[in-house]
Amino acid sequence: MQQRRLSPHKSRRHLLHTGICLAIASSLNSAFAAPMLEEVLVTAQKSSQSTQDIPVAVTGLTSGQLDKYGFENASDISAQVPNMQVSGPYGDIQPIFAIRGVSMSDYSSNQASPIGVYVDETYLAPVYSHGANFFDIERLEVLRGPQGTLYGKNTTGGAINIITRTPQFNDDPSNYIKLGVGSFNATTAEAGAETQLIDGILAARGAISFKRDEGYVEIVGRDANGAQTDFQGGRLALHFAPNDAWDAVLKYTVSGNDALSTPARNEGRTDLIGAPNSDYNAYSRQSRNLDFHETEANEVGALITNTDIVGLTVTFAGDYYSITSVTSYYDADYYQKADTDGSPNDLLTITWSSNTIGYSQDLRFASEFDGMFNIIAGVYYGYEDQYMNNVYDIFDTPPDLRVGFAKPDTAQQYPFLLDYGMLDQRMETKKDSLAAYTQMRFDFTDRLGMDLGLRYTKDGNEQSYFNISRVGYDGSPRGTYVPGNNTGVDDAYISLPLSQSQLVDILGDPTLLANLLNIGYTHGPYTLDSAPALEADEAEWTGKLGLDYRINDDVMVYVSASHGYRSGSFNGGAYYLARPIETAYASPEYIDAFEVGFKADLLDNSMRLNAALFSYDYTDQQFINVVGFSNFLENAGSSKIAGAEAEFWARLTEKLTLQIGLGYLQTEFSELTLANTETIADADDRVDLSGNELISAPKLNYSISLDYDIWETDSGYLTTNLNGNFQDEQWYSAYNDQFGYGEIRQGAYWLFNARTSWHSSDDSYSVSLWVKNIMDKEYDSYGINLQAGFGHDNYLAGPPRTYGAEVTYRF
Repeated sequence: MQQRRLSPHKSRRHLLHTGICLAIASSLNSAFAAPMLEEVLVTAQKSSQSTQDIPVAVTGLTSGQLDKYGFENASDISAQVPNMQVSGPYGDIQPIFAIRGVSMSDYSSNQASPIGVYVDETYLAPVYSHGANFFDIERLEVLRGPQGTLYGKNTTGGAINIITRTPQFNDDPSNYIKLGVGSFNATTAEAGAETQLIDGILAARGAISFKRDEGYVEIVGRDANGAQTDFQGGRLALHFAPNDAWDAVLKYTVSGNDALSTPARNEGRTDLIGAPNSDYNAYSRQSRNLDFHETEANEVGALITNTDIVGLTVTFAGDYYSITSVTSYYDADYYQKADTDGSPNDLLTITWSSNTIGYSQDLRFASEFDGMFNIIAGVYYGYEDQYMNNVYDIFDTPPDLRVGFAKPDTAQQYPFLLDYGMLDQRMETKKDSLAAYTQMRFDFTDRLGMDLGLRYTKDGNEQSYFNISRVGYDGSPRGTYVPGNNTGVDDAYISLPLSQSQLVDILGDPTLLANLLNIGYTHGPYTLDSAPALEADEAEWTGKLGLDYRINDDVMVYVSASHGYRSGSFNGGAYYLARPIETAYASPEYIDAFEVGFKADLLDNSMRLNAALFSYDYTDQQFINVVGFSNFLENAGSSKIAGAEAEFWARLTEKLTLQIGLGYLQTEFSELTLANTETIADADDRVDLSGNELISAPKLNYSISLDYDIWETDSGYLTTNLNGNFQDEQWYSAYNDQFGYGEIRQGAYWLFNARTSWHSSDDSYSVSLWVKNIMDKEYDSYGINLQAGFGHDNYLAGPPRTYGAEVTYRF
């Protein structure tokens, strides 16, 4: 979108002559003359613009700001972005983002996030690839709200743009070497350097990153800790500009992680005779006197990810337009052996593995006309091919007999859990997306403008291969559920009719006694053949209509209405019967959003205030629901989201800068019915959860950051940053506090961080000391209820207090 362009010689910043500004000004010393705030340029609308010039809720963070906050991975982003949360079922390498209450609870590797993640305009579908590119960053952009025009691919919640450094043709290259050490024997090394291979025509840049630590979760009785980091990445970038019209940038990134994963914390919820607060193996963490970051996990394997990305951006710039082609390819794979039960027993161990290959092509035209009208128009094609193989090792340690007394519904299951073996799930899905889009800009006057965006998308989803089989603990074949199960029972086995409700039914209809002859496993002969292929095709119009008005050069107000769409997906969880498309596939989800906001630069650009109010109608939200041994990808019906957010920056003096962020959310499921996981023997028992709050949607969240230059000399200056962020209570399950889910939550908490740095006067080097989570707050980043199948709740803890030192040399 082309916004109103102002002459570079004309100052955009004047004193705001309004009552609110006069009130602010009157509170300041009349002799005070604060310096100006930094202008942040973003490409959120596919052209370089100031965050203050676009009528979109966007937070832009420069490389300097990322260094100041000590951001090391994608999970750190939410600390300074209003109404944004990050949970991590498998640590920093696989972050799950939530923006304004729009999130996903699905930990399956085949599910795409409703928050689109882009690296140099390459859309990354696999969640496990989102944490693999966070080095040598030029800029980070977080767009809040559905992005149904210029992005469009599954962005019902927002978009995150990670822009890496591009080699430039000037005498001031951004070359650096950064070395660091920290707690848990952490070591980090990052470097970037560039040079001109052909003066003014061809430049090259290389960057590398290494991060190691020994992990913050102590595994009792084991030498190595869990929650480790062992990351390495490299990037080569070439910038070719043969003349003023043509420009091409090629980037190749390779990265990987290979370290022990984050083990779960087991909190037993079953009261066995003589063993309260236990899981189904009679293990009780509470009786073991373990610290918050201790576990007795017996089977913690490696978390291995590898991601290769190739992106080519070619631009032709005419006198009044530009044509841009973005071609990208990625290959990402993931392997993890997870001790899901978090105990010394072998209750549930899952081996996750997945590989995704994708490519995309975006071709767009952007005008730069002098008149009132400008346009961006383009076509997009994307393709993904993902193969997934998950192995569930179930009850290698048999369940305790007392479970049958504590939970009578489980008695009918017990005989089939003895020597059950492992569930071997294999699935391949192929997705393609074809879209045409346009965003038109109308500057009716110097003050009044309108944006009109439209996107038409056709998505194809194919489940080309699907097989679920049962094998022994040694991997020997035992039988196949899909294809092969001809019992009509979508369960791991046909249970004994011992529950109260089943006995009552038998008394009412004695013919049901015939079911006694059908007890046992439901699978057929072992095979690796596939169930019949399934296909789903979708088409949707999305877009945006927005109006903005400039009260003066410093203040803009805007209002917008937008429609977002996230394509459907096949269920990546385990089930036991070949399903028709109606139940094997979750329908697309939609958001209709209304937003009103303003952006203001105050007091000669020494203060900045951006704020927005928004309201969403959210229909058919996709999320995973775990019931016993089965996972169901479901649509939530409908929900409502309303909220507000504000960002405030102030250069109070030459030495002191203040930043405050505030977010407020009011969320509610309007229509949601799910299985009652407390009555697993009655598959038809469903509960109405309308009125509950959405997942990862705390009512309040806010952040504060203070920068203060402590001491300045001719040789350099000493500066410090103190920052904190608050997250209100939030639920990790749609059940909220009902039906045994009351502890699948995180209470309200603060996290505080600090960083003190010495910078040389010529900025050739800096030395920093830092500490994160100063108060050593104990909190969970993820929780899931596994009571129905295994008798416990599962949590993954956030990191404790960490600290370190860092040296950066620039040349």
